Amino acid sequence: MKAIKSYLYPSYGLASIGKVAVEVTLQLYLFDYYTRILGLSPLLAGAAFAVAILWDALSDIILSAALFKARTHKIPYSFILWIGALILALATVLLFSTIAPKTQWLLFIYLLLTYSLVNTGMTLLDLPQSSLSAELSHRADERNKLLAAKMGFGILGLAVGSILPGLFLEGAQENANNTLLAQARSSAAWVLAIIVTTSATLTAILIRSREKETEHVSATSMPTLQEVARIFQDRPYRKILIAGVVAAIGRTINAALALMYYRFVLKLSEEAVTLKIFPIFTLSIIASIPFWIWVSKIYGKRRPAYAAVAGLGVMGIIAYPLLPAGETWPALCISTLGGVLCGAVFLVESMITDMIDHDEDQTGKRKEALYFAVWKSGAKIARAFAFVAVGIGLELIGLDESVESVSRGIEIGIILLFGVLVGLCFIVSGGFIYSAKVPKARSV
Repeated sequence: MKAIKSYLYPSYGLASIGKVAVEVTLQLYLFDYYTRILGLSPLLAGAAFAVAILWDALSDIILSAALFKARTHKIPYSFILWIGALILALATVLLFSTIAPKTQWLLFIYLLLTYSLVNTGMTLLDLPQSSLSAELSHRADERNKLLAAKMGFGILGLAVGSILPGLFLEGAQENANNTLLAQARSSAAWVLAIIVTTSATLTAILIRSREKETEHVSATSMPTLQEVARIFQDRPYRKILIAGVVAAIGRTINAALALMYYRFVLKLSEEAVTLKIFPIFTLSIIASIPFWIWVSKIYGKRRPAYAAVAGLGVMGIIAYPLLPAGETWPALCISTLGGVLCGAVFLVESMITDMIDHDEDQTGKRKEALYFAVWKSGAKIARAFAFVAVGIGLELIGLDESVESVSRGIEIGIILLFGVLVGLCFIVSGGFIYSAKVPKARSV
């Protein structure tokens, strides 16, 4: 197999800009949009989210089966990725539409259907892109670069999704009524739709020639139930899957509580967090990716991935309870270190591609869609449990977000959730990564 041309690395990663931008926008703004702006009952909104998340997890398995069927008919991953992007773009516009129904139950049904459609489009974009990392190259170093490019462009999408909705309210946030807020969210959704469509189209076009060169002639028939069960019997994959699930719980809790921790515990303004700490964290991830590629060439993928994930856990347990309140620079230092450690996450996904190769060597069949579907489905189910854990945890400590400050007891509760619980999740995840005896990557 010929070496990958340099332009293919960014070409492969481009689709992640729009995909991640939509993901972040949904995480930060969707609940607020339907409850505060459109007036949907939080109970009904939560029920819609719960059902949609469940469908999101199940759809990974269902759509992976559809991918196998499509591959049997020689339909390329790049085309499926592009179709997923079109669905995601349309569904995002509908989800934030200003013409959504006004009555409670109709609005609930509208949210449930459009959010489920968003998740379907997201899966149809994400699964083929992840599967392509196992098909475009069999060389470990090239795959690392592909996944690093995907992660790097995803971080750019994270930045876009975080700031885009707010840009449409700049200068009017103090006096913005619900109508203006709804229009701003709708305008941002249209921009996101353009970004999703453009980035995915470029990826589909630019990687197609390489995809044609590397399309496998080996069997791509639908996996049997025995084959599905067999991947769970694969001890290395099972351990990596558990590691991913546990890490997803920690990551979700961390993201949900970050602003609360900086606001109530460290007494930092939202401006300092969003304009200093978060950007430094993002830049640190990007800057560290070449370092982790270099390290993986020397030590392989498992040990660096273990060191980074477990290191995040140790850092959180030690640092977050000790950071001084009212000072920005210590938080910036920890944010920089955390970003560097997060930069190694792509190595775990690269390890899965090595397992896919090993399975193909033994069975003669490519099952990358199945492997990645189970992996991503597990992470999504973990996210659902994590949101439940956050809700229960905040209820137990009695947090009232409307107040300006909280008691020392509540501060300790936030620290235990944000620092200690999340840290323990990462340490456990790192342990499973270290114990996973992943097959050696193909050298050619």
